[in-house]
Amino acid sequence: MTPLRGVLLVLLALSSCARDVAGSQTQAGALRNGAGLLTWAAAEPGPRDLEPSTREALTDSLLRGEREIAFARLSGQPEGLRDLFSEGALDDARAVAAGGGALATWGHRVTLRFYAPDGGTVSLTDRFTYLAVDARGAPLRTAVRVEDRVLQLDDGNWRTHHWRTVSDQPLPEPTPPGPAPLARAVRFGPDDLPWRDRSDDQWRRDLQAVRDLGLDTLVLPLDLRPGQPERADVAATLARLDRLARRAQVAVHLTVRTDEWSPRALRALHGALGPSGGPGSLRAVTLRAARLPDRETTAVWRQTLQARGAPLALGSWTATPGVDFIRTAEQVFRARRWPLGLLHAPRQTWQLRAFVQARPAGGFEVGALYGPGGLLTADGSFTPLARALTRPGGPPGAGAFVWGWTLDLWPALLAALVGWAARPVWRRVRR
Repeated sequence: MTPLRGVLLVLLALSSCARDVAGSQTQAGALRNGAGLLTWAAAEPGPRDLEPSTREALTDSLLRGEREIAFARLSGQPEGLRDLFSEGALDDARAVAAGGGALATWGHRVTLRFYAPDGGTVSLTDRFTYLAVDARGAPLRTAVRVEDRVLQLDDGNWRTHHWRTVSDQPLPEPTPPGPAPLARAVRFGPDDLPWRDRSDDQWRRDLQAVRDLGLDTLVLPLDLRPGQPERADVAATLARLDRLARRAQVAVHLTVRTDEWSPRALRALHGALGPSGGPGSLRAVTLRAARLPDRETTAVWRQTLQARGAPLALGSWTATPGVDFIRTAEQVFRARRWPLGLLHAPRQTWQLRAFVQARPAGGFEVGALYGPGGLLTADGSFTPLARALTRPGGPPGAGAFVWGWTLDLWPALLAALVGWAARPVWRRVRR
């Protein structure tokens, strides 16, 4: 074997296990904004106010501690723990990493107790929700924990010196799976269409369009697969959208893409929902994952979502035990282009209105607001297809039905007419 081939084989072997390690590896500065996982409560009066830069550095240290312990557990490399822990807290962190288990935490609410006048020592209380897993990644416990911590600034890094658990209360048991939400929904657009940078005016226009179309739910795509950065702007955007959606009386439904129902994905979902109770307009979360969970894992997801205080329904794109509902192809409008692959507005209008009126109770999705075949143009005005939803009454009538088929079948009709007109020519040729 040549040296180059040997190097390529080693790199291939390392890449096969990179996903799990990278999912827990820390990156300096990546969590300074909290990634939607942490918020600060009002500080207690003290000798010194906490500067914004110091608050960001403490946020980064608190959240990276969890990631560094998980990284040490998976990789067997505990050296990075020295950057975030020291003295007795370092011994505790090493013991947790060597024990084979790990915590996935979210919903941190940090209260500053004391900030030393010299700016080198901080005492705080951290209240958060966590999921504990065993060495195989199976869920063990979901609970709310309160910790007291003392951090000191050493060599430019905030390190935890003292670490004490004040209380640890398990989450309430989840309620039994409920029925599917009967939503009259529309997607925002294709999965790769960005929505985090939309202004309040754009959201108001979109939500009003949803109401004008006779619908009540907006479906947003969210990609939480490995490699996607954890960003605080997702939670901030959902919080802005929540205020506007509640005024417009429009519900929000998240369709989440992830690799599997893993603790990493669960933490990322809670980070997207924000550290507080979550958007009040959010009604359901549908997961689209390649690997299916067992019933125990599904119960943990439902338990943590219900603990946020909102009646969230948990769904799946495939048959999954224990979820509230399963997304089926019959619930989503799909235009039929049979038999020639052509579809003009009259026949598509007929199909859409017939699809909606066949489901008067709801529980369907009619398409997308934006993108190819969408209900809105780029400036927010209705497309001809959207107007089919705003007209009351039944299907558009026999005339439109026949006219629609005439438009779609015109190539076949033209070919038949040309063939009929060319009969004398063919007869002379055959002679």
